[in-house]
Amino acid sequence: MKILFLTVLLIATPILSQAQINLVPNPSFEDTIACPIYLDNMPDVQAWSSFGNSADYFNGCNNGSMSVPNAAFGYQPSHSGNAYCGVITYLKASSPNTNNYREYIGAQLINSLQIGVKYYFSFYAVSAQSNSIGFFSNNIGLRFLTSIYSKFNPAPLDNFAHIKLDTLLTDTVNWHKVSGSFIADSAYQYVCIGNFFDYLNTDTLVYIQFPETAYSYIDDVCVTTDSLYNETWTGLHDIEHSEISIWPNPVQDYFQYKSNDKIKTIEVYDSRGKLIKSEQVNSMEGRINLSVLSEGIYFASFRKEKTIS
Repeated sequence: MKILFLTVLLIATPILSQAQINLVPNPSFEDTIACPIYLDNMPDVQAWSSFGNSADYFNGCNNGSMSVPNAAFGYQPSHSGNAYCGVITYLKASSPNTNNYREYIGAQLINSLQIGVKYYFSFYAVSAQSNSIGFFSNNIGLRFLTSIYSKFNPAPLDNFAHIKLDTLLTDTVNWHKVSGSFIADSAYQYVCIGNFFDYLNTDTLVYIQFPETAYSYIDDVCVTTDSLYNETWTGLHDIEHSEISIWPNPVQDYFQYKSNDKIKTIEVYDSRGKLIKSEQVNSMEGRINLSVLSEGIYFASFRKEKTIS
């Protein structure tokens, strides 16, 4: 049976203006390949993977230790939706090499960054706290890359990130937004999150007698050319507040939509950002045929006009 996975982008755009979208696929980690059961399970989440060692994926579909909010390393509701990822940002061990153990998550951007264009980016992080953790650390950060990395071929640990949290991440309740901007100097294709700084350049704070690691949960990743969108985007809540519904998802041959506002255009992109289908609908509800598409991950962009006063 053919199955298509859709990520929804709802864009309210002023007349004659160009819409901006989040270049990060599955930015809130809601779309799954399988419900996570064990640690070291990044193959269970759509579009993302481990870019170094055994990063973890948590989703409320699980009733055990990989659940949300009852996660393996401490109770933590998601920032939005019902899922997030987690990485070790520091590990105490008996040798410098082991002290430099890090975990990373990464994804291929919908479109490569354009050299000379300014981009705004952000993600949310909160520290885990449990008897198997024991440290808080700084340096949780985001980095753009031109090459893909994997569990057994980790991203560089070379004391560089395009944005990082300089202060210790000690909050275990409230999500902290890490945000920045830069002018792209390369055609970066990938985004990666973790601690890219070695143990000599990472600050830590002990909160139990026998600490082992520092661990951060991560949610709602954004990369865009629109500074306002980066500041106001709140993850899955954007879709919820838009009062638009699509079903079924995953899709087999078609999906239906319904909105409280008139939708002008529906565009469907493949996982590399190529426009596959565009329909002028000018309606509040309807049905889009995707039977000609092959199995995979797609992005449906719903565009509506916003009145200019």
